[in-house]
Amino acid sequence: MTGRGGSYDLWTPDHRARLPPSDYPPAYDNNAPRHDVSDGADHKGSERGVRVATEDEVPDRGQWGNKMEFILSCVGLSVGLGNVWRFPFLAYKNGGAAFLIAYLILQLLIGKPMYFMELVMGQFSAKGPTKVWEMNPSAKGIGIAMCVISLIVAIYYNIIMAYTLFYFFSSMQSTLPWTECKQEWIDEYDCVSKRVAPPSNCTMNNTLNEILGKCACTFNSTIDDQLTINCTVTNGSVNTAAELFFKKEVTQKSQGVEPENMGEPLWKLTLCLLLSWIVVIFCLIKGIKSSGKVVYFTATFPYVILIILLIRGSLLDGAIDGVEFFIVPEWDKLTDISVWVDAAGQMFFSLSVSFGGIIMFGSYNKFKNQVYYDSLIISVMDMVTSIIAGFVVFTTLGGMAKTVGTTVPKVAKGGYGLAFVVYPEALSNLPLPQLWSALFFFMLFTLGLDSEFGLMETVMTCIQDEIPKLRNHKSIMSIVMGAILFLCALPCTCPGGDYVVTIMDHYGADFSVLFLSCFEVVSVMWVYGVMRFLKDIEYMLGAKPHLWPYWVFCWAVTSPVVIALLFTYRMINYHAPTYDNDEEFPGFAQAIGWVLLTVGLCPVPLWFVWRLIQSYRDPEVYSTEERLQYMFSPTKEWVPNDGQDRYLVPDGTAYGSGYAMSARGADNPAFVIDNKY
Repeated sequence: MTGRGGSYDLWTPDHRARLPPSDYPPAYDNNAPRHDVSDGADHKGSERGVRVATEDEVPDRGQWGNKMEFILSCVGLSVGLGNVWRFPFLAYKNGGAAFLIAYLILQLLIGKPMYFMELVMGQFSAKGPTKVWEMNPSAKGIGIAMCVISLIVAIYYNIIMAYTLFYFFSSMQSTLPWTECKQEWIDEYDCVSKRVAPPSNCTMNNTLNEILGKCACTFNSTIDDQLTINCTVTNGSVNTAAELFFKKEVTQKSQGVEPENMGEPLWKLTLCLLLSWIVVIFCLIKGIKSSGKVVYFTATFPYVILIILLIRGSLLDGAIDGVEFFIVPEWDKLTDISVWVDAAGQMFFSLSVSFGGIIMFGSYNKFKNQVYYDSLIISVMDMVTSIIAGFVVFTTLGGMAKTVGTTVPKVAKGGYGLAFVVYPEALSNLPLPQLWSALFFFMLFTLGLDSEFGLMETVMTCIQDEIPKLRNHKSIMSIVMGAILFLCALPCTCPGGDYVVTIMDHYGADFSVLFLSCFEVVSVMWVYGVMRFLKDIEYMLGAKPHLWPYWVFCWAVTSPVVIALLFTYRMINYHAPTYDNDEEFPGFAQAIGWVLLTVGLCPVPLWFVWRLIQSYRDPEVYSTEERLQYMFSPTKEWVPNDGQDRYLVPDGTAYGSGYAMSARGADNPAFVIDNKY
């Protein structure tokens, strides 16, 4: 293609022709075949930057069997384990309904717009998280980072699924093992089978004390020295059988993360991890063709169990107390920036924005699929599920608090504690506790299974898009990758493995997601161009999305600005991971975490530098303008997935200034340049 006033390259069914501007066709030939140029190989007769491949050379990526498979897979990816234990506790911790309001506002300003954006990116191009950056080649490192982070999360996420399997099989015993104290637990930790309210303080009235049977020491010699019964020393906390079962039986948690405390893999937990990986690999053996069928069960079954548990929990005496702690607002919390940061963290992890899975799932859609409504439905389902799970958890905790004569704050815990300590103990108080426990932990496993599908499929799609011939070997890829990740996860099954999981979660999937999401939305909306992106949506769906000014404003302004502010706040107020006694992890463990974070994020700057170096090595790039073209212009592989060739248009027309783009496309005003690359 030459400069202004010269001839222009045009993709035709005969691959390439050179036409002057006067012969530029007004519309597409709807019957023209699409030339897949995603294989990355140089084919004979093609010019620099233009690659043409036949169907035999590039295996088909595949598509969803139907729309329901796509929606259920997206719901399964977004609705995971965190909806059950993380969201309810964060809501309680951060002011109940006040947290819900913050969460909803961030959903509207960031979550929904970015979810819609990522689905459009994938569906428009039929490319995964790495190849989709043909739209802005300097930003491909973002896609690579998404792949790396998904890989990190997939490793430790399956460990948590292994915990659920451990509890699921333990639920089949005649007596639930977390309801009984072993003798060594009693001797060493003063274990109690169930949580009970502490006794009242002793008084000067010995008759009353004897009637009560036992009373708590006051540590006031005037009272304690004249008692006729032995007083009970209370320290404000108890070691229940449920807590010790998780720490001493399931994880056998060591004293620290130091090498001498790591220990060897625990055989029971290792077998559960192996079984979990076998299930994941079996379901992914044919890619989306197999996982798309599995989600009919795994994405719907949790809702059945949640509804059953919600009804059962609502009938418990004291359930209303739990609901009040969950939803009663503390309005002053809205002025606390940490509440907004927690809400943002939950939103990103729950919706799976910036993990690559949304782009990946969207890439298997048909081009004309009405993804606008899909994105709204899925994001609403995610929030509704979180709220339902909150009611399920806190109605049960309210009933438990009433039973033991204490308050909900005394029994509520965050993180693992809610799912593997408090809730199992609460279920043990119900009739047929084995049944309820088995259903609950099987539900947790299916919740995690869908999310694991998305993480694994994201990694495999990235690899297959870069090396298309591997699409013919999906089964082998699934088995090999599953085996490798199983071996990588073995340290997490050791007595010190719980600390390893904490490090991977804290550094590998927390800061990194905020960082990536900020660069992602800037690279798309500020570099590729928000109005061009909107025109691509219009070309794909036939019309602009409803309330399109709202979407444009969120994409171009609120999302990048708010995410940048939240990331800055997190970095300024950084807190290292801590042990149960609030002591920070040792320096070497934190260093490993920072290395993990660097590995996850370094593809972003490294790829940018690599692209810049390539621009200096290209003999046709001379000026600064041409270098900007090379760095930021969409490549000729950025084509719509509609079965049509994408035409280059003459400079100065309403369709854009020389970009390879759809006829409805709009140019990014920041870069008015010829597209040679």
